[in-house]
Amino acid sequence: MSRIADIDRIDITDTLNKVAYILDSKEYDRMGEVFAEDVRFSNPGRLTANGLEELKTAFRNFPAPSLSHHITNLLLSGSEDGTVKALCKALSQRADKSIAAAEYTDILRKTPTGWRIVSRTIKPL
Repeated sequence: MSRIADIDRIDITDTLNKVAYILDSKEYDRMGEVFAEDVRFSNPGRLTANGLEELKTAFRNFPAPSLSHHITNLLLSGSEDGTVKALCKALSQRADKSIAAAEYTDILRKTPTGWRIVSRTIKPL
């Protein structure tokens, strides 16, 4: 495990928090601000996608997206290849007003335009 610079920790945390604002406002065209072009996204039973354009389309066509996303208990770990693994707990308010809990495992890569999520796996709790 390699050390993550403080500025990268801040930028990664901002990137992960920004996902919620983009999804909650349904501004799916902005997903490139947080997800890599080659993102692999897996939320079993709800939504899967390979690539940014497929992810945008999947969210646009999702019949009942969550209304509000919240992440907490964030843990970051660096790797020798320069990527960072982010593990966090998540709560989302669904369209029917129920609350769903999950665990997100993200892999992020630093790009010339900032940190981007290259992989997100969601495990319902």
